Amino acid sequence: MRSSKWLLALCALSLGAPSFAAKDSARMDKNMNPLQTDTKPAATPVTRWLVLGPALDPLPAFHGEKPGSYGVEDLLKAERFPARPWRPAEGSDESWFGGGRLSWAPRDAGPDGLVSLAVPEGVSEGRPATAWLAAYVTVDRYRSLSLEVRGSQPRRAWLDGDPVAMGGTEKDAVKPADVEATLGLTAGKHVLVLLTVLDPARTASWTVGASLHASKEAGGAAFAATLDPAWDLDVRDVLDAPQITALAVSPEGTEVAVTLSRVIPSTDDAESWLEIRSAADGALLRAWRGSPAVKQVAWDPEGRWLSYVTEAKGGSGDPERSTLWVLDRRTQEVRPLLERVENLSDYLWSPDGRALVFASSVKPEPDKRGVTRFEGLLDRQKDYRTKSYLHLVTVPEGTRRRLTAGALTASGAAFSPDGRKLLFVREVEDFGARPYTRKEIWEIDLSDFSVRKLRDGRWIESAQYSPDGKRILFQAGPSEFGSEGVHVPDGTTPNEGDGQLYVWDPATSQVEAITRDFDPSVISAVWSRADRNIYLKAEDRDRVRLFRYDVAQKTFTPIATECDVAQEVSLAARAPVAAVSGTSPWIPERLALAELRSGASRVLLEPAAAWFAGARKGSVEPWSFAASSGRTIDGRVYLPPGFDPARPEKYPAIVYYYGGTSPVSRDFGGRYPKEWWAAQGYLVYVLEPSGATGFGQAFSALHVNDWGEITSGEIVEGTRRFLEAHPYADPRRVGCIGASFGGFMTETIVTKTDLFAAAVSHAGISSISSYWGEGYWGYSYSALATAGSFPWNRRDVFVDRSPLFRADKARTPILLTHGSADTNVPPGESASFYTALKLLGVPVEFVQVDGMDHLILDHAKRIVWSRTILAWFDRWLKDQPEGWDALYPKPK
Repeated sequence: MRSSKWLLALCALSLGAPSFAAKDSARMDKNMNPLQTDTKPAATPVTRWLVLGPALDPLPAFHGEKPGSYGVEDLLKAERFPARPWRPAEGSDESWFGGGRLSWAPRDAGPDGLVSLAVPEGVSEGRPATAWLAAYVTVDRYRSLSLEVRGSQPRRAWLDGDPVAMGGTEKDAVKPADVEATLGLTAGKHVLVLLTVLDPARTASWTVGASLHASKEAGGAAFAATLDPAWDLDVRDVLDAPQITALAVSPEGTEVAVTLSRVIPSTDDAESWLEIRSAADGALLRAWRGSPAVKQVAWDPEGRWLSYVTEAKGGSGDPERSTLWVLDRRTQEVRPLLERVENLSDYLWSPDGRALVFASSVKPEPDKRGVTRFEGLLDRQKDYRTKSYLHLVTVPEGTRRRLTAGALTASGAAFSPDGRKLLFVREVEDFGARPYTRKEIWEIDLSDFSVRKLRDGRWIESAQYSPDGKRILFQAGPSEFGSEGVHVPDGTTPNEGDGQLYVWDPATSQVEAITRDFDPSVISAVWSRADRNIYLKAEDRDRVRLFRYDVAQKTFTPIATECDVAQEVSLAARAPVAAVSGTSPWIPERLALAELRSGASRVLLEPAAAWFAGARKGSVEPWSFAASSGRTIDGRVYLPPGFDPARPEKYPAIVYYYGGTSPVSRDFGGRYPKEWWAAQGYLVYVLEPSGATGFGQAFSALHVNDWGEITSGEIVEGTRRFLEAHPYADPRRVGCIGASFGGFMTETIVTKTDLFAAAVSHAGISSISSYWGEGYWGYSYSALATAGSFPWNRRDVFVDRSPLFRADKARTPILLTHGSADTNVPPGESASFYTALKLLGVPVEFVQVDGMDHLILDHAKRIVWSRTILAWFDRWLKDQPEGWDALYPKPK
């Protein structure tokens, strides 16, 4: 468990950021204390509390026996309420011992700042009593406050569920200042909870209270206390609340199996579990808990078996081992089908439910001499020499058969409808054409294990049989079948990341490009055997939606899913229903059931509903503009909770973008949580520059060979137009942020304009040529984004559009962050730009996250990294450097 100091300094729950001033004190809620405005370090008592109790709290049976005795101090140490989230409210009840219930009620402190508590009957008989007090403390920025818990009896304090102070157990410890702590509070609302225990051995009266001290340097309003539990989002809410990780609907469409996970309060550890819920109303039918990692839930197509995987990580250097469990729905027996399989990646049920195919990998022995001779460009990638092979296992016997071997990984398995054949893919390095690899589509006959190659492809993502087994549905790029799937202006190179669907006949090699004139970009698809239609998940501008393609009518129809961004989609094998998980702006993850015939949908589960109860929500509004190019650039604006367009002080703003080949979707939270930034008092403008998929092939093709020329201009133009159209946004306090290609966009923008007062680039590219050669996927991404262009034939791209070679034009204060183990965009990209800006005297900071790759996934490090980004914006856009200084104190 982490220390209290670490938790409070970096991870304290932050639930809002109102702007306080001394003149506002007269307009405060009557339950609030006067704001601390004196620059002297005077104590401000909390004058109003929610109180639970007092109530008798007997010691356990045999508490006097030694060893094993249990006293009043142990009552203080006991954890009897949840750590997070726990936000007491007036009138809410809590169960107490003996089956009784107590209610939280408001109480005023006396002139001395202490609450006097009545002594319950029974204390005279030697039984202790306890009482709980709660209040909400709001700070307008990062504050370092001193907490003093006063009283005549033993007492303890928690902040946001984490213990911060305890004392008063000694017989003479009754002085006002004998229980103290230093609190580091991030901007927003925090819950302060006190526990006091009446020791029957003492004769003193029963009082308790707390005071807070602001430092001399606090300046202005430091804090306020209230009984109002309404709160604004914090990054821990985004990361720690329960989330859906996988789902599967039963073949007949009556039950949905779903795996969920959560972060264990006050730790960086996670747990996951499996639930089966009714597809009619979401009622819980059965649950399994107790494993740190549950994933890959699936039903067999015949509906007898439910399967899922649990993981057990080995020691240092040991392979990951997994167990695949099967539940017999007839007997409700659960047993392992595969145990301790090394590096189990995925599996697939056969159509009759009598077998499944799974993939596991084999890692070769390293060269003991400590040298590596690369066998090609792919060999530079981590674990490339670890090859994955396919295996067949019978159910329920568990008899296994190896299906593939050799020098290449086999993946992407798909059974034929009769279960007699299996499709799979092997990838070969091939420098003859973009993207310098070739996909081989193979078919294996499971009766005699003979194989035949069906075709080679350059841009294939997946393959599956049609319901009659005669054709194959491919998901691939626009150019996979020559010009059949291309829909761009003449002379334009299509963006091969714009997902398309093709129906191919192996017997005749005839192909039908079914999405050629369909603007959304396909992410995944399933050819349903229930109704013979194709269901696809696709990027539709800034949404991710479920569509039905009617094979007979050749039409597309959107399916309602109760969310803006569909994440997991599972189709019933024998019923016209689908289970979908997804999110929307300000709406955390939910599970819904979609009726595929009627188009109706309903919410079955909102796993984080209790967590977010009482959270103040902002809103999101669409905002687009007509660029000087004539193209319409879509976007949206996140407004803070309690947004007031008429307030005298204009709002600071953050502009977020990607600028690469994918749109910024409307999902809740994510790695760059717009709702959290808005909850901290920012307007957040998100725009979708040219080149993004989901807007049609002509739009996405603008990404090819652009490398920031069009997109950076649209971001700057869009920001100017946004400021003109939104007079409540402060044009002097606007920041910009992007990551990966978006980080490259940030670094490009600051060399072209002084529009922004602060900038953030995570894992940004500063030199296109070094990224092209050093990044593991640099050359292959450039095969898509810079088709036909190389450092030796396009200096105008690789040099002139690289921010490093324009660094002398930068003036904007910029934060560079990067994972130290990033293999996609090597950390040297940020290091080079940092070096240049330091030598040029530009305000710049470089924060490297140790051990992290392209994404910052470690929970504790992600918290610090996320707070680092917001603290940078607070420093430059709000003139609030305290949070930054707390995270990164100046050397003494």
